[in-house]
Amino acid sequence: MVNFKCNDQYLKDMDEYTEKIYKKYGTASHTAEREIMIMAQNGNRVAKKMYADMIFYKRILRKNAYREAFGLYLEAADVRIDTDGKWSFGAGAYPLSYWMIAFCLVNYRRGSFIKDCEEISVIERMQTEERMALSVELLCCALSYVTIPGALNLIGRILYEAGNDKELFDILKHTFSKCIEGKDYAGVYVKEGSLGTINGCCDASELFYKEAAKEGYVYASNNLALKEADRIITLAETSDKDTVKEAVDSYVGYLKLSADRYEPYAANRLGLFYMTGEVICKNGRIVLKEYIDRSAAREYFGKATVYLTPDSAWAFYNLIKYFHTEYDNNIELMNEHMDYIKELNPAVYNIAMEL
Repeated sequence: MVNFKCNDQYLKDMDEYTEKIYKKYGTASHTAEREIMIMAQNGNRVAKKMYADMIFYKRILRKNAYREAFGLYLEAADVRIDTDGKWSFGAGAYPLSYWMIAFCLVNYRRGSFIKDCEEISVIERMQTEERMALSVELLCCALSYVTIPGALNLIGRILYEAGNDKELFDILKHTFSKCIEGKDYAGVYVKEGSLGTINGCCDASELFYKEAAKEGYVYASNNLALKEADRIITLAETSDKDTVKEAVDSYVGYLKLSADRYEPYAANRLGLFYMTGEVICKNGRIVLKEYIDRSAAREYFGKATVYLTPDSAWAFYNLIKYFHTEYDNNIELMNEHMDYIKELNPAVYNIAMEL
C-alpha cells in the first residue's frame, strides 16, 4: 500500500482559498483564476490542484498542457519522483490531487481526452499494469479521506477492465485484495475474497459505478448505460420481452441521469435512441422501434447543446438532420448551428456539409 500520510494541512489550505479567493471573487472569474495562480505559486496545495485543473481543462492555454498539469498535480499531492522513477509521498497531500494523478495514469495515451496527448515521461516509462496498480492505491488512499465520485468511478472502470482481461486480472488481483476487499469506501463495501475471480471484479465494478452515479457523477451513469447496452444485445437473443424491457428501462434511466445534468454524450445518445430506436454497443446493435418518440428525441438533442463539448457537435448535426424543417425558414439559426459544429468538432462539420 502507498505510504500515504495526509495531515490536516489541506484543510488549512482550503480555508485560505475560501477566505481569500472564493468569498471575494467566486470561482470562475478571471480575477479568481489569477489569484489561484498566485496562491498556488505561494505553496497552497488546494490552489495548486485548481491551477492544474485550469491548465488540464484548457481554461489557461499552454503548449504542453497535460504535462504541465500533471506536474502540478504531483506538487498538490506532495509527491516526488526521483530520476530512477521511484515515487515518494509527503504528508501534505490534497486528496483530490491523488484522484487526478490516477486519472492521468489510467488514461494516458489510452482513453478520454488525453488519448493523444504529448509525452509525459514519468508515465511513459511505466507499464500499463503498473500504472493501474498504483492508481488503485492512490484512489483508495484518497477515498479514505474524502468522498470523490470520480475516484469511485475510476476504481469501477479498473475493476471492469480487469474483469474482461484475464492477464490484467492476474497481475492486479493482489492489489485488489490488499486495497479494496474488506474496506468501506464512501458506502461501497466489497467482501474479502470477492475479487478473487473475474466475475467478482465485474460485479464489484458495478457497485462503484452505482455509488458514483448516485453522487451525480455523469460518467459513471454513462458507464452503467454502456453495460446495460451490452446486456440488451445479449438478452434480445435469448430472453422474453419483459426481461429485455427491464434492461432497456435501465439503459434509458442511466442515460437520463447524465442527460438531465446536461452531459452532451448521454443526451445525444438518448436523443438518437428515441429518434431511431437503436442501441449500439461493442457487442453489436439492435433497433427497438417501439421506443421511437420524436418529441423526446428533440428534447434530448436540445439538452446536448446546452453545455457545449465536442460531443455537442453531433447533437447540432442530428437536429439539422432529423428536424430540418426548423431551419428551412431560418437561415440565421442554420448558420449559427453550423458555426458551432465547425468550432466544436471539425470532423462532424465535414459530415454536416453533406446534408
